[in-house]
Amino acid sequence: MSTDDSHHRHHAETLRAAMAGETGITEAALRTAAAARAAGGPPIAEPYDELARQIGAASYRVTDAEVDAVRQATGSDKAAFEIVMSASIGAGLARWDAAARVIAEATDAPA
Repeated sequence: MSTDDSHHRHHAETLRAAMAGETGITEAALRTAAAARAAGGPPIAEPYDELARQIGAASYRVTDAEVDAVRQATGSDKAAFEIVMSASIGAGLARWDAAARVIAEATDAPA
């Protein structure tokens, strides 16, 4: 069984770098904090904290009110979208990282 995931790791790191880059509408530090919070990291300022935490825990439970609060705080739909996407990327990559660790630690059973 091949466990060479360097191609996938490269894509994950590219995604992380793009999310945290300086080209967004919102501050890179806020996007990075939202990603970390969704991955189980430390709390961040409201209204971002609850939205990012909820995206990480159970995204299907995100409410219109949570998104509206972030939209009002950021001042635009595009900026709010960046926060939602950053949290989604953080949650997804945290799960991917966990799976990659398990795969790396696994060994094939003896024949």
